[in-house]
Amino acid sequence: MGSHGSSGLKEFFVGSNTEKVVRHAEIPVLVTKENPILTDFESIVFACDFSEKAVEPYLRACKLFDSMGSKMHLVYVNLPSESFKSSAEMESKVVSFLKKANGNLDKLDSVKYVSDYTVEKGILNFSNIVGADLIAVVTHGRTGLSHFFEGSISEDIANHSMLPVMSFNM
Repeated sequence: MGSHGSSGLKEFFVGSNTEKVVRHAEIPVLVTKENPILTDFESIVFACDFSEKAVEPYLRACKLFDSMGSKMHLVYVNLPSESFKSSAEMESKVVSFLKKANGNLDKLDSVKYVSDYTVEKGILNFSNIVGADLIAVVTHGRTGLSHFFEGSISEDIANHSMLPVMSFNM
């Protein structure tokens, strides 16, 4: 799906059709800003909160990206706020997630921990550092008041990233 991106008051009050599709789609949605130069996504950043709810979208992403022969970088963004986690807490959360999802820790070395002021900035900055061709994110599909108050990281990334973004709904 193509997107021009919106910003400022227009983004806050109106949103875009792309954001609505990302929020409600039951299948992965690929969002591009322009005609993609690449259709072979060799390097993919997969960002999620490593919660139990993210296991199923993660497994769907693994299946898709493995079939494409892509290298997937897993990223966890740590924030300097009430949701801050120590290194031990982050590692424990990721270990639990990978054991539940894969039954092993084979992909533990592909997980990177990034600290930034927002999750969006952390994902976008990390994607630039590793030279990603695509950003994959898990979305909660929030609507109503929870969407208004909590927002959507996946929608923000799809709206602001120059890289293609693929969303996987929980």
